[in-house]
Amino acid sequence: MLGVIPARWGSERLPGKPLREIAGRSLIEWVWRRATGFEVLDACVIATDTERVAEACRSFGARVVLTSPAHLSGTDRTAEVAARPEFAAFDVIVNVQGDEPLVTEEQVRSAVEQVRRGWDVGTVAAPVGSVAEWLDPAVVKVTRRQDGAALYFSRAPIPRPRDGLPDDGALASGPFLRHVGVYAFRRDGLARWVRLLPGALESVERLEQLRALEAGLTIGVGLVAAAEPGVDTPADLVRVERRLRETEQREPLTSKER
Repeated sequence: MLGVIPARWGSERLPGKPLREIAGRSLIEWVWRRATGFEVLDACVIATDTERVAEACRSFGARVVLTSPAHLSGTDRTAEVAARPEFAAFDVIVNVQGDEPLVTEEQVRSAVEQVRRGWDVGTVAAPVGSVAEWLDPAVVKVTRRQDGAALYFSRAPIPRPRDGLPDDGALASGPFLRHVGVYAFRRDGLARWVRLLPGALESVERLEQLRALEAGLTIGVGLVAAAEPGVDTPADLVRVERRLRETEQREPLTSKER
């Protein structure tokens, strides 16, 4: 199992995001330290578009691949790494997003399990935590079929009850799910995804996973009890630093050699 951590320099809302400091380390180092501690991953590599990030990553011992600056998504960057000859033996590739320093092994295992079950792609969802979160367009929601396959991803509050807003009890039940940005791919599923042109649904929602669904790829959605949001804004940096300090006090992170 190959873990790829895409790390793009030019974030629209938080430029230079991979190297933003949180609790004494860069954001990308936190993600790398966490991912390399996951037993489910046999190897882990950072994929970046700039030498500045690559140099910083090498300084803390990470394996780094410089990828094309033309890529529009982490999926494209992940696919470039997976296509390299040195990674040809890995049949499952996991995109561990470079702005998710609180990603857990449970989430990665759940995404991988969906691929092992036969879906082209595996990802993860957790219960929506509040009505405010459900209404927030920055929080991506997902609905599933009975067999766990994704029906639709949206920034809109879905599913939408006919008779008003859901209460806390309803949000804690199965249909109200927030997408967690971890993806596992069968090698052929990843190659097919990145060959696709953006579809109409992706253009409307600005969600690349809709390109895959619209083209007929299957996405299995595993469930986890909870998940922490990633880093997109300066406020997220403050929130995540607080959580990381709490986590480090309880369970100091260690990374294993790859």
